[in-house]
Amino acid sequence: MHLTAQARIFLPGEDVFRKPTFWDKVGSFFGGEADLRTGEIQLTQDVLALTEQIQQALGLAKIKNAVTLVIDQDVIYQDLDDIDNDSDLLVKAARENAPRFIRGFQVLRAVFEHEADGLHALIEITVRAKAKKTEPTATVSVGARIQELRPKEDESLEDAKERIGRALGNAQLVPTYRNALNNLMNKIGAGLQRVFASGRVEVDPADAQVVRPSGQDVRALGQSGGEQRDADLLGAPNYPGRGGYGPYYDPWCTYYRDPMDTFVNLMILDALISPHRSWGYGPGWLGSQWSSYGAPVTVINYNGQAYGNASDALSYSDRLGNVHDTANMDFEAPHWDDSQLASYDAGDSSWGTGGGNGTFDCAGGSSGGFDCAGADSGSSDCSADCSSDCSWDCSSDCSSDCSFDCGGD
Repeated sequence: MHLTAQARIFLPGEDVFRKPTFWDKVGSFFGGEADLRTGEIQLTQDVLALTEQIQQALGLAKIKNAVTLVIDQDVIYQDLDDIDNDSDLLVKAARENAPRFIRGFQVLRAVFEHEADGLHALIEITVRAKAKKTEPTATVSVGARIQELRPKEDESLEDAKERIGRALGNAQLVPTYRNALNNLMNKIGAGLQRVFASGRVEVDPADAQVVRPSGQDVRALGQSGGEQRDADLLGAPNYPGRGGYGPYYDPWCTYYRDPMDTFVNLMILDALISPHRSWGYGPGWLGSQWSSYGAPVTVINYNGQAYGNASDALSYSDRLGNVHDTANMDFEAPHWDDSQLASYDAGDSSWGTGGGNGTFDCAGGSSGGFDCAGADSGSSDCSADCSSDCSWDCSSDCSSDCSFDCGGD
């Protein structure tokens, strides 16, 4: 179960100008005046000033636990020792690397974590040195885990499944934690607005998603034997490609390896589409209850494609093929049988990963090499793939002609 939220920061900057072309010079010779503005702005703050401002803003929201600071491809700070309240160390590392910042930067990423109100949240602030005037200069992406829905250190996965299954039956569980994340986002937004007083901060309400894990994620869960209960900080962040920072972006997947997240997602998906009378509910009940209490849950694929609302999960249960069998595997078995995942992996390819190859991508697809809504996945422009039922997929992770979606650039 993923809870996510986003905010945008619009900061003032200086106009970016392009070099005059030959025709610009000819026009100026005859008294004309070329407009050399590119429509972009360049931030005037340096890296150190921005880092200090981010620390101050999050400090106002009582967020002081730093994870990492990355400038372009340079890792300036990374908390591999899991030190608490180390935001001062992050700023210290930035100050020690001040000579590196003389040549400027393109992208700054600062990541913090925060535990409160039953949520473990990861906060990623991404600042770009240049941005279009109509676009935010910085984005704040927050991913949170409901701690109540995670296996504990001292319980078996079977015991965890029973406890979590009963907890899911509380129709107010997801709405309660969604409100908790909204409260945290309001505090973050207020802190950012106070520190970046000359800018503008916009905060979106929190969303809830359950993710169909990839076969690779399930394999990692089985290979761990259920022993790894806490998330591991990755040695190198796994930044998403184009379109990755869409409405379902969760920074946890960028910075952490977390087999127990896979376990919980499989369990919830199974509960949405399979009968669980011992827990007191049947297929479809969970999603409809969460929605009725004001917290609809979206079911998405591991690559960010939305299947639909959890309340309608039975209508697309074919896209969740073999989830039931996979969720009931013995992940604590001493010898992991990789062949068990063959049918689940086939489900991965059946609905596509954004790479084309004649697989299914969005609602309305059919067999025989069609990508979606009747578009041939090998065609040059995939125009039919940009119909309304695939609007997010094409507007967020594809170019205007959807070439990326069909295996293009």
